[in-house]
Amino acid sequence: MKRITALCTAMVVFIWCLNLRVALIMDADYSTAAAVNSARTVTVATSRGYIYDRNYVPLVNRVKQHQAAVLPCAQALEALGGNFDDTQVDILQDGKPYVVSTFYRRPDTDTVKYFDTAIRYGTSAAHIVGYTNAEGSGVCGIEQSFDALLSDTSGTVEVSYTADAWGNALPTGSLTLREKNYDSKGGVRLTLDSYIQEVCEAAAEQFRLTAGAIVVLKADTAEILASVSVPTFDPANPAASLQDETSPFLNRALTPYATGSIFKVVTAAAALEQGIDPNFSYTCTGSIDVGGTIFHCHKHDGHGTLDMTGALANSCNTYFIALAQEIGGKPILELSKQLGLGSSNALAASITDATGTLPDEKSLSNSGEIANFAFGQGTLSTTPLQMAAVYAAIANGGIYIRPYLLMEQLNNHGDAVAEYIPDAGVRVMQTTTAETIGGMLQVTVTDGSGRNAQPSTTTAAGKTATAQSGIFSDGEEILRTWFCGYFPADNPEYVISVMKENGSSPTTDCAPIFKFIADSLYPSVS
Repeated sequence: MKRITALCTAMVVFIWCLNLRVALIMDADYSTAAAVNSARTVTVATSRGYIYDRNYVPLVNRVKQHQAAVLPCAQALEALGGNFDDTQVDILQDGKPYVVSTFYRRPDTDTVKYFDTAIRYGTSAAHIVGYTNAEGSGVCGIEQSFDALLSDTSGTVEVSYTADAWGNALPTGSLTLREKNYDSKGGVRLTLDSYIQEVCEAAAEQFRLTAGAIVVLKADTAEILASVSVPTFDPANPAASLQDETSPFLNRALTPYATGSIFKVVTAAAALEQGIDPNFSYTCTGSIDVGGTIFHCHKHDGHGTLDMTGALANSCNTYFIALAQEIGGKPILELSKQLGLGSSNALAASITDATGTLPDEKSLSNSGEIANFAFGQGTLSTTPLQMAAVYAAIANGGIYIRPYLLMEQLNNHGDAVAEYIPDAGVRVMQTTTAETIGGMLQVTVTDGSGRNAQPSTTTAAGKTATAQSGIFSDGEEILRTWFCGYFPADNPEYVISVMKENGSSPTTDCAPIFKFIADSLYPSVS
């Protein structure tokens, strides 16, 4: 009997202990599940620092689009009310909050939170702006040069929600939206003027500049106001241009090309600096013999007797060959170097104007080399930016200023934290020399080869060029056509360099582009 009583007692204790363990296990499962039901946070958008033009107009992040962070539940669908394209997203996407582009912003609800994101790129100034890779790092242009700054001024948009044990959002919960330095004002400010940049890009398209460059400088400071290279690429989809045989990634504004007659201003200035009278005359018969080599003028029957003004206006090759023989090649070479030719210019860490080529002093002991150099042929090559700077020195009364692109760095509040100090100008020719050359260039536009560049409402000074490239296609030599000049002629504000890579005539390729830009910046008053 005692054994039976003990056994019963043991069974009762066992059952009680078993019940207790089951209860503890159940409590443990409940508490574990409760612990898993916790706040989750996901990043739904990231921003990157700004690239501004001179007037603080963004060159990136200009176009905004509405977004909505949505909790996957019936209340959210009702709140959205068809305010999105339902092909964009699966509404029941794994039970997680999702982001959808919307047509417009509505008031926030517990289950729908609105915010704006920026489309990073347009297509304007693509070669200067550059682009980023899939990881968000700068690959070229300003994006690469200031990758650290643009990354440091980045931000995020985060969404927090309550999730169950499986990570799914609780449909009875709500969303919390937090912006952490998102779309801050930090970044870098450039000298570019977005309006002038867009005018130049429109000019390139209208006048079918399929391969070439346009550069605009502020005359008195050499700030780069516009830099166009065509063909261009889409920074938002650079992969689409990787196999393009037209080399859209090449920045032609910073690439050296055969120069031609726009260089004659350097020869003329060097001659004036050497004391040659601008009335120095020469009779062009259509050709000239230099050391047994015959050099031809583009006007095969000759221009007749010309002074320096007439020779520049008519772009007479033989005149400038004779002028160079008079002073020798060294003064022309020295002035070329003082005007920045033959040297590179770093505009930013990853944006550098190419060096180009100048003949060396030894080669200029040969009269034939001097002849080629005199009218911009031979071994000479220059970039569109370099030649814009040459003409800026003339417009600026003989003071050469190295062109520049950077103005300042900005912190997250948009305050300047670093400013760039441009190089001081250097006088490279007398004021009278620059003024004399400027007068000749004005005649070139009014009465010479540059007539098609004459603006409608202001005056201009400039020069055309057709340069032999030494490159042949289907038996025909490819020509580089140019126009360089500035306006207004008597009080210069803008300097423009236009180059077409595979041109036919500068009077139809480049001069009309100059006129279009001048007329856009100096519109008629009606």
